Amino acid sequence: LIWVFVAALFFYALGFVLQTILVVTNLDLSTASELTPSKLLELTKNKVVQFMMINTIAQVVSIGWMAFLGAKLHQRIKDKKPFLRLQKGDSLFPQIGLTIMLFIVAFPIVIFLGWINSFLPTGDFMKNLAEQNAEIFRSLLELKGGLVFALLFVGITPAICEELLFRGYMYRALEKSTRVVVAIIVSSLVFSLFHIDLTGLLPRFFLGALLAYVTWTSNSLYPAMVGHLVNNGGLMIAASFNPEMLTESPSPDSEMPWLLIGLSFIVTPGVLYLLNKYRSEINPKAEHV
Repeated sequence: LIWVFVAALFFYALGFVLQTILVVTNLDLSTASELTPSKLLELTKNKVVQFMMINTIAQVVSIGWMAFLGAKLHQRIKDKKPFLRLQKGDSLFPQIGLTIMLFIVAFPIVIFLGWINSFLPTGDFMKNLAEQNAEIFRSLLELKGGLVFALLFVGITPAICEELLFRGYMYRALEKSTRVVVAIIVSSLVFSLFHIDLTGLLPRFFLGALLAYVTWTSNSLYPAMVGHLVNNGGLMIAASFNPEMLTESPSPDSEMPWLLIGLSFIVTPGVLYLLNKYRSEINPKAEHV
């Protein structure tokens, strides 16, 4: 947990420094004293590609690299791949197929948990932060080739870097010292809190738990990376057709697709069962490294 905290702190510190440099180099010094949060947001939206590139650099350097470094410090063998589960087996492709299916059929549950989350007191600061992030994503998608940028910055990069840290390093380290269920719960909670967005605490915790379960059943990090990409990338693709969905936060008064939610609660456990049925037995020694 300490190492993940260090990685998260490094990520936000590096991101802050790089973003400050971006703001200063693009700021009219004559009006610097008049800089307000709304003007800062407008500047970020105008330089959204550069802003997202900074975020990507911070993720690769602080999250992805720290996962490899943490694995090297944590284990007693030279090969970091077994510890991080960067491996594949005979059932990898069925597992990936089921993972894609899982994140599609479980999405109504994510919507439901977002609705439940709306009843929790999150404060105006968190709501404003979530709205600002949505505006940044919307600005990115409005650019020429914006969807390609969004898939790279919001889909592929987090799918690789966050999975390396949370399901590759953290979940593995917890799994070696406690029960699998506890490891899934703790790693998923930390994963959700890492995003500093209490408005999405419950749905992100649920997604983290699904990703950890997929990692456990496949004994490989690749299906979780694909699942993460399906979730984030799918949202960006959908938002490219309907940008308003980015700023439409769930509220207690929101109309819910109850039929789809009910079907999701029925079908999702079946997909989880199939994932466990195809559980890979590759590299069994890696469980005890």
